[in-house]
Amino acid sequence: MISIPMAGFFSRPDGTSVSDYDRARRLKHRLLERYRDIPLETVFCGREEATPAGACYVVESSETLAMEGADRERARATILADLTLVRGIGERTAARLRQQGYRTVTDLTRHPRYGSDAGLLLRQVSSGTTADLMQSIGRRHQVSHPLVLKTSRFHDPGDFVFLDIETLGLFSRPVILAGVALVSGSAITVRQYLLRDIDEEAAALSATVGHLAAKNACLVTFNGKAFDLPYVQDRLAHHGIAADLGVPHFDALHFSRRCWKKQVGSCRLTALERAVFGIERSDDVPSALVPEFYETYLRTGNAGPLVPVVEHNRQDLISLARLFIHLREEWDGSSGTCHGTAALPDR
Repeated sequence: MISIPMAGFFSRPDGTSVSDYDRARRLKHRLLERYRDIPLETVFCGREEATPAGACYVVESSETLAMEGADRERARATILADLTLVRGIGERTAARLRQQGYRTVTDLTRHPRYGSDAGLLLRQVSSGTTADLMQSIGRRHQVSHPLVLKTSRFHDPGDFVFLDIETLGLFSRPVILAGVALVSGSAITVRQYLLRDIDEEAAALSATVGHLAAKNACLVTFNGKAFDLPYVQDRLAHHGIAADLGVPHFDALHFSRRCWKKQVGSCRLTALERAVFGIERSDDVPSALVPEFYETYLRTGNAGPLVPVVEHNRQDLISLARLFIHLREEWDGSSGTCHGTAALPDR
């Protein structure tokens, strides 16, 4: 007997369901009609920006979003309270050391056996070198451990650069849209470097990584350690652009999985924004179909198919920032559990 798959459950090779693909195809046709003969610069009202690699086109928007400031002393105290961060100390040894009066890593600097390693960790915490400290914590705990996230408290809101890219596919295809979001005061500003033509990729990448050159800059992504950052590095190398991307990098996917996977199941960004913030997107383009929409723009010169691509990227950045702020401000860095408002709200 032949089983006929139901729309919405059958998946195409690119991962989208038949219903998602059909909806996206209908959306694309509507947009082609709506934006016929309207120049891209009129559709997005952006501006040109000069970079060392040439000119690129940037679309800028902002909305209200506040972020708590740095709390270096609290972060320092929380990290130094974990004796297991010192090499050779497990939970049982830590408990025994506390009974002997060694309550913090600072106390351990006087210990004849653990003093040297404790001193090294103390210097890292005191210097505020976040990248090195994250690595030290990650060697003793998992990369998703709340103490790794706690190191973000050494940074001011303006240090964070939220990044999300859209590409023409996997494995060395061009980046066609690179978005960054920056927090200042009670607002978050999104800057999206959109390629009007493939030849603008080098300039768009140059403008994007320029945000990471600021003092104390740190990167925030969603699955960026596996995808966005290596992809950007590969495309920079393709264009011969030198850039130092060794900044502290917080991948919100790791923390989200630890915090919500049992409750939400899928930890895709759209699933989390729906479960945690109640956000339902309309006329969204699945990431797998972004190349098709962009190629339609290149083929026709009609900017309509780019509208949902730009909005998809913008919403990804806003949701990433909200998710990171939510975890950073509500996740208990001492117990390692999600609690309070970081738990899923009743809906």
